[in-house]
Amino acid sequence: MKVRCIQLIDGMGNKVTSSPWVRLGDVYHVLAIWIDPKQTRFRLVGGREASPVLYDPEMFELVSTVIPPSWIVTSLQAGCFALEPEPWTQRGFWEEFFDGEPNAVACFERERQKIIDSDP
Repeated sequence: MKVRCIQLIDGMGNKVTSSPWVRLGDVYHVLAIWIDPKQTRFRLVGGREASPVLYDPEMFELVSTVIPPSWIVTSLQAGCFALEPEPWTQRGFWEEFFDGEPNAVACFERERQKIIDSDP
């Protein structure tokens, strides 16, 4: 699944004219989707930052509808769902990744490449 950035929205939901994370017109692979009763978010890696960040889907238009075969659906709590690669659903994965733990970083890159390869 790929999306194109069509507007920039900051963390408070305000439209802005620039972002250090994504650029208008650029296309990104969606690495995961988080859905809860209050919000939906796309996880992707922006062009200037190597960190996977959650973004408001209103910032994007759909470019490709290919669902990565590595995605599974999980529910960490009532009313909340995630679509993402199974290894990323393991307890503590994101904490280890953001702490720079080598196995978690390698796992992230492996799964990210599978997503990219499924929809070049």
